[in-house]
Amino acid sequence: MRHLLALLLCSLVSTPALAAHVAEPWREARIRPQDPRLTVLLRDGMTRSATLRALVDRIEASNLIVYVSLSPVMKPRLAGKLTWMTRAGDFRYLRATINTEQTSDQMIATLGHELQHAVEVLQDESVSDQRSLQELYKRIGRPSYSGVTAGWETSAAQETGFQVRRELLSAAATMKSARATEWTQS
Repeated sequence: MRHLLALLLCSLVSTPALAAHVAEPWREARIRPQDPRLTVLLRDGMTRSATLRALVDRIEASNLIVYVSLSPVMKPRLAGKLTWMTRAGDFRYLRATINTEQTSDQMIATLGHELQHAVEVLQDESVSDQRSLQELYKRIGRPSYSGVTAGWETSAAQETGFQVRRELLSAAATMKSARATEWTQS
């Protein structure tokens, strides 16, 4: 029971932006990492990427709930995927699954990519089931084939993933430069 309570608390207080919602108990986190590693990746990504932080803020202010999980058995050519879960009342539920066969920065960039897909769903209130999700991507996307998995892709999600990756690299370079300066001054 304590482990379940700890897991629930960890998912509610998983990032700085989400932690703010603990002070407002009637609001529950909209992005729900299902693994402690994802909590760390999300927190790190939001610290180092303004693009990822903006996506999280947008989803947190919406009626969309996104469960984020890791999959060690995902096809190697597939970095991540977004799937429809359900609609309940005013809320729509999605699952973003991230392939674990990537570096931490690649997983963060993939998370940004999948959260952009979630924002695309957020922008279209007609998406209320798997069929309407597929119709949305037929309208705004193009077919994507990763190995044997057929799906849909959008330019916006691809560009978002690339932008998050650039921001992560830039933040890493800035930190490395700051450490080098600090080391030479000591």
